Amino acid sequence: MGFVEEFVFQNYCRPILDYSGYNFINTLTYGAILLAVAFFVFLPVLRKLGIKFDYRFALAVLAFVLFGSTFRILEDLKVLPRSCSPLEFSFYTISPGVYILIGLITFAVVLATHWLSKKSGIAHYKILGTSGLIFAAPFVYFSIINFKNPLFFFLIIALTLILAIIAFFAARHFKKEFAADNLNLIAVAGQALDGTATFVATQLLSCGEQHPVSNAILGFFPIGFILIKIALAFLIVYYIDKEVMDANTRVFLKIVIMVLGFAPGLRDTFTVGVGTCN
Repeated sequence: MGFVEEFVFQNYCRPILDYSGYNFINTLTYGAILLAVAFFVFLPVLRKLGIKFDYRFALAVLAFVLFGSTFRILEDLKVLPRSCSPLEFSFYTISPGVYILIGLITFAVVLATHWLSKKSGIAHYKILGTSGLIFAAPFVYFSIINFKNPLFFFLIIALTLILAIIAFFAARHFKKEFAADNLNLIAVAGQALDGTATFVATQLLSCGEQHPVSNAILGFFPIGFILIKIALAFLIVYYIDKEVMDANTRVFLKIVIMVLGFAPGLRDTFTVGVGTCN
């Protein structure tokens, strides 16, 4: 095995096969690819079609995030296998492949429902959101009937709601304009869910954490992990509002932040519910 093959295997393939998940190299690679596709492929195409991003569109997209997160549970339950070969379907049952699969499905449905909206006169977000819920429903149902830890599942939901409410009142007290934008609060709530789910999984259920930076923070100051996630979300969204002039681009950026929080957060929450840890 040559240097390149060995490098690829050690940094991208082995973490998939041995369940170690992420390292600094593959995290940076996946992140760069995700952002490049989002801003140089998805955004230009959707903008050219005249698709408007707003709070309702974000909620519709959130249905597809739920779809992807619960679809991912099938591999956790060993219903579907995993592979590090992009030529095999089982590559698309786990990260990073599952992001590619769900992203392409979502993008295709956004385009199809946009066309259908024009033909039918029904609001785009309604058709898109309904489509996402239809995709998600069987996987949510399958996850729920396989729950082993419903108490911890609802604990994560309850803690996230409490944190979201605290964040809302804090934002309204310090900066009313921030709290007036529902999408800002959804973006923060997504990061709160991700942080809370990770905290409960690692601290109360002794699950492992696959992200190296997150693992370091959890090892040093566990509760601080949640606070850092929320604080960073606030700062990033505040910066977006302050520096990004184009309204459509602002909303798109906030949707990206929302997805980056809810996608792993919902996956971890349902993983806790079904009682599997990698």
